[in-house]
Amino acid sequence: MSGKASGKINPLISQTFSTLLSCQQKMSYEISREMKSYGITRQQYEVLKILDENSDDSMNLNKVKSHLRENVPDISRIVQRLVEKKLINRERLSSDKRNSSISINAEGIKALKEIEPVIKDKMDQFFGVLTSDELNELARIISKVNQTKS
Repeated sequence: MSGKASGKINPLISQTFSTLLSCQQKMSYEISREMKSYGITRQQYEVLKILDENSDDSMNLNKVKSHLRENVPDISRIVQRLVEKKLINRERLSSDKRNSSISINAEGIKALKEIEPVIKDKMDQFFGVLTSDELNELARIISKVNQTKS
């Protein structure tokens, strides 16, 4: 009988949920701490990465936001900060003055190249304790949980 049907919280589900949250918070904290030394936030890094991976496509705020893994209500502020740091370019579209085209520039690409080895090292620290089979199983399980409707 599931915890939902009986009205009681399943202790194993509760423990798993707490462990996943703790793991996510620890990884997020560690990555954010590393980003700080480069003068950018984790979300700014994500935007740079999205723009780099989609450099062949014209992107606007909504398109960038749709690629983010988390809901970011202040995407315009994140983009503005990246423009101020001279890591991305933003140009008003002549066809629609309310819309802008956003692209990564050479400085943004340079920043990504400096940061990515640090991110790789952090990922290796977190997941290097797992075998390939364990990583595959973890990815499968997390994907399955991610597919649930809220």
